[in-house]
Amino acid sequence: MNQLMVFLDAIRDHLDLHQLPPVASLDVTAWSRPITVQLDVDGLSDVARALLVWANTLDDVTATLWRVQQGVSVHLSIIGRTPCGIPVRVFGAVPFDPSTFPDLPAGAKQPMAVYMLRDWMAPGEVAA
Repeated sequence: MNQLMVFLDAIRDHLDLHQLPPVASLDVTAWSRPITVQLDVDGLSDVARALLVWANTLDDVTATLWRVQQGVSVHLSIIGRTPCGIPVRVFGAVPFDPSTFPDLPAGAKQPMAVYMLRDWMAPGEVAA
């Protein structure tokens, strides 16, 4: 079996095993890059909730914020591994709001604690 089929089988099994939020796109390669999942949810609280659902199904999870170069949106993402070891990156985008992301200049990427997602599940929360 080729390596691409192993990756496809692994992500299919993971999606079948868990009730995960809606997916807008899925990028699978047979090389060392993680499988990339773009969420199909809107708004900070829904993106945070969807990322936490995914985080609870993965091992060794880390999180990052990336404000796009144009500065109009922020990508919230997590990276982890399925229980069988396949790397997965899950992300969603939200509009940039300076009151929510006060220290995130355009084009900047920052690591963040996964628990921050839990704080953002309640509307009106501000990043620390």
